[in-house]
Amino acid sequence: MKDSPRKKILNEIAHAIGEIELPHPVRVGIDGLSASGKTVFADELAGVLQEKGKKVVRAGLDGFHNPPEIRHRQGPMSVEGYVEDSFDYAAVRENLLQPLGPGGDRRYAPEIFDHQKGEAKTVEFKEAPEDAFLLFEGVMLLRKELVEFFDFRILVMCSVEVILERAKIRDLAHFGDMETLLEKYRKRFVPGQKKYLAENQPAQVADLVFFNDDPEFPTISLQTERKADFFP
Repeated sequence: MKDSPRKKILNEIAHAIGEIELPHPVRVGIDGLSASGKTVFADELAGVLQEKGKKVVRAGLDGFHNPPEIRHRQGPMSVEGYVEDSFDYAAVRENLLQPLGPGGDRRYAPEIFDHQKGEAKTVEFKEAPEDAFLLFEGVMLLRKELVEFFDFRILVMCSVEVILERAKIRDLAHFGDMETLLEKYRKRFVPGQKKYLAENQPAQVADLVFFNDDPEFPTISLQTERKADFFP
């Protein structure tokens, strides 16, 4: 059976990542706007890598949320608060990216906070194989606090119009009603992510940009000469 256009691209990306050889796990950062499809993309990519016999560690930035009293200390609709206070970046480095990086002991914690319950979790450490591939996804990820800790960087891009339509389906239960959902996205999430994009220019540091407006027919753009070697 012939692979779909999406599966074909996923195979190409998995091949590129699988060619990277390091003396520690390969840390792949997957950035993108909220509801752009980062988690689905990361899960699918993990599956393709595993099909190729690779060992995969999956984790996400949602497991490193700050508690509400920190996230909302600048106000529940604050754009600056969303960009600055949503996540505990020091904990991401200390519990995950540094242990899996150069000189690390490979003992990592995939999450420390339960975002759905709004409370800290008991931290459980695991040990990653030396030849594992970490797929770590999250919003506003390729920022100064974290960007240098990734060995391969992917940016998932999606138009605001598509994001809002997806959010209406994905996040309605979380926010309780459509009015609250749209207010949160239009006043906090979307302006915050635009601010992040302007300040951090993630497309300039990404090795690959994955355009995901049409999930069945995504496209990619290579951003660096180094990675162009992987895609003949």
